[in-house]
Amino acid sequence: MGAYSPLLATYGVRVDQLLETVQDFVRYHDKLNKKLQKLRHRCQLTTRDTKKYHEKEKYSKITFDDYDEKSKLYGVVVLLHAERDLALAEILKLRARQRGKLKKSERKVIGTRLKRAMQTSEKLATLTQNEPQWTTRIQYLIYNKLAHAEYLTHGKQQRRKDSEKISGELALSFAALKFLGKSSVVTDDVVEFLHAKYEYTLKQHADRAFSSTELHNFVVEKVEQAHQKGDEVVKLLMENGYRPQKQVSEAATSFKEIQWRAFTTKVYDPQVEELIAESQSLTVKGVPDYDTKLLKWQQALEKQESRIASQDEDEDDENDNQENDQILLAYIRYNALFTSVLRDNYLFGQLWQQWTKLGTAMASRLTKCKEIERIVKNLQKYLQDIMELPGVYQDDELLEQLEMSKLCFQLFYSSGCLGSLYQLKGRYLESLSLHVDAHHKLEERLLESGKFQDILIPHEVLSYKKIESLQHLIKAGWKSVVSLAEYERHLKSQAQILYQPTLIEKLDTGRIVPSDVSLSNIFPLRPKLRPVPSKPTLFDLAFNYVDYSGGNSGSGSSLTIQKPEDVPPKKNGGDNNSSKNKKRGFLGLFGR
Repeated sequence: MGAYSPLLATYGVRVDQLLETVQDFVRYHDKLNKKLQKLRHRCQLTTRDTKKYHEKEKYSKITFDDYDEKSKLYGVVVLLHAERDLALAEILKLRARQRGKLKKSERKVIGTRLKRAMQTSEKLATLTQNEPQWTTRIQYLIYNKLAHAEYLTHGKQQRRKDSEKISGELALSFAALKFLGKSSVVTDDVVEFLHAKYEYTLKQHADRAFSSTELHNFVVEKVEQAHQKGDEVVKLLMENGYRPQKQVSEAATSFKEIQWRAFTTKVYDPQVEELIAESQSLTVKGVPDYDTKLLKWQQALEKQESRIASQDEDEDDENDNQENDQILLAYIRYNALFTSVLRDNYLFGQLWQQWTKLGTAMASRLTKCKEIERIVKNLQKYLQDIMELPGVYQDDELLEQLEMSKLCFQLFYSSGCLGSLYQLKGRYLESLSLHVDAHHKLEERLLESGKFQDILIPHEVLSYKKIESLQHLIKAGWKSVVSLAEYERHLKSQAQILYQPTLIEKLDTGRIVPSDVSLSNIFPLRPKLRPVPSKPTLFDLAFNYVDYSGGNSGSGSSLTIQKPEDVPPKKNGGDNNSSKNKKRGFLGLFGR
């Protein structure tokens, strides 16, 4: 039996259940409550007698002796209490993000819950201090550091965040997570999830750590500092084979002269050359690496623009230099835009994988569809900006491939997302029309462009395999809905035949055209159901004025109806006579 993994029991569950929306975290919070109820009952921590509860409750009195001698489940109980507070904080943060701002009451609750989670995780670290399994112990410590960093970042209200503590806690957590991931103690999905969640925060509070190499060296420095202070996480890592080593940047390749399509340009500014070399040498593994690479290209673009703005007008080869600098400027913009395309394409791939794993819940599918739509719009905008660059809009082959890339992203969204949403909603004709329209557009584009001799743009954006997968997706989509769409069309046509209005009924609806005239459909012959009042109201009202002149309601008695104007006015002394003539009944409606 393997050792217990606290990170897999908390963050691993978040990854497996794809917790992204507010509803997802609400369900996760409810599940944590149910687990805690069972665990507290199993560990005999429930207190039925609530009178003087603080004297009788057992949860706050748990010690490391209970964890060591009685049961390891005491640690799980404390861990899930901290996780429940973190889940509630995530719910409030997501609601504020959807709204666009954080309410004062929400900010207070987030601060309170994160502080409680931090205190609970500290209690957890103390409770498990004698844990014999070093992998379980270090994961409890990592969870404590992440909860502490979460509180310092989002919970503690202060003008200036304590960057030293935040970066220190996150750096040690990152070093331990990387080592545990290589040792297969923690899955790669959990490591990537935590890196994606906290890497941006670490870069914000780290000193000039933008690239992956700089960030790695910063983590190593923090590990060395913590080792000198005797931190337990670093001690456990060192005892089990971890050796921190800084990375040395490889020597940059010379970019004095650049060949780009049919153009050749020279780089005169050494700073621009250095930035281009750094951006080209970066190894991309995720979104943060794309952001770092994009930052390098943007810095090179600013340097080149400032060089063009401050160019000396008295140079002998003014025209050649200006043309060379403009070509270099277009090349830098081209690469900067394509870095943005590659980053959003990476996000699109991740969202698409999540889309294919979703169930039939309409709320989660709508949320994911909106995210994919936003990414697709960004991709199309970046690709359109690339097509408008000098040197690109004159290249017919490159333009065709960019147009194909735009179309592929659009069809993935329209056929793959919208088509399945309409099908799930029961609107099969609309779903089929989206699939058929996507098929026609893709086939027309392929006929116009023909067979590409060579793919000129990155294969992550456009490839023959991607086009084939799109064709398969469209065909599978319409095959799954064509029968249902045909049945829906048949039902609609039958409904139109059965309930087509007659010529007489059309007279009041508008203009009658000759096609509306049909001898077999002139009068409304079919029965119609119309609402009928529950009782004859007119007779009930008139009954009050019916006079029985013969004094007997038997046969032969004549009935006269007395008008309201002929009724003599009442007198003070005529109460007895009026009571005899007054009709008795409910509300005066029913007489005799």
